[in-house]
Amino acid sequence: LPMTTGPRPTPSPGPLVALVLSALWLGGCSAPVAAALTEDDANRVMQALGQAGIPGEKEVDPTSEGRYRVLVHRDEAGRAVTVLRDEELPPRSTPGVLESVGKSSLVPSAAVEHAQYLAGLAGDLERTLGSIDGVITARVHLSAQTRGPLDREPARATASVLLKHRGANSPVEPAAVQQLVAGALAGLTPGDVAVVLVARMSQAPAPSAALVSLGPVTVTRGTAGALRVMLGAVLGALGLGAVGLLLLWQRWRQAVAALAAAPGAP
Repeated sequence: LPMTTGPRPTPSPGPLVALVLSALWLGGCSAPVAAALTEDDANRVMQALGQAGIPGEKEVDPTSEGRYRVLVHRDEAGRAVTVLRDEELPPRSTPGVLESVGKSSLVPSAAVEHAQYLAGLAGDLERTLGSIDGVITARVHLSAQTRGPLDREPARATASVLLKHRGANSPVEPAAVQQLVAGALAGLTPGDVAVVLVARMSQAPAPSAALVSLGPVTVTRGTAGALRVMLGAVLGALGLGAVGLLLLWQRWRQAVAALAAAPGAP
């Protein structure tokens, strides 16, 4: 029997287009809140955002080789910037001894090299103190005069340390800070190290501000918009698939009817 068939239906590109557009839209929903970070600094930023209930993503910074950046949803960018400002993140860059000595001129004087050495040593101490869990920022100021050829006694060295920490209790004892700083500079005694501790009480994120309800599901505010788009894309793809199945069923019925109406059909 001759068979009459129509043109084979081609799959609709609608679902694929919808999914691609949703992926592009989601990719454009993120905003960087910190860039050109070391991996340790990026991890500290991620930790601070996580404690505030803000989801973030750490990725390689495409504009700075060997560095990282942190992105959040655009709806959460403002709150993320506020959190990082309160936490004083990212930390300021302080050069160490190796980065400081001999960088100002071709033939630096002894006084200049001594000042650069103190500045670099203070930077190293700030990084060491800042690595203590619970310390937000650390500032170290060193004062030590060079001994002249006619001086009978070495000049007295002094130091000042400012530590800003989370919570009411300091994560490190002042005596330990004095021992650490005094051990880094010759002629400096622990009694000549002044330590100032500043407490910053942690602020828990407000649940109503961090979470929103999307039907029966409760999600963070930053992911609510992305979830809506994903659900819309899935529903759109399902709808287009249903339309495609309906068209195929109609073509199949037309083919069956054509076969039944053909000459010689039983």
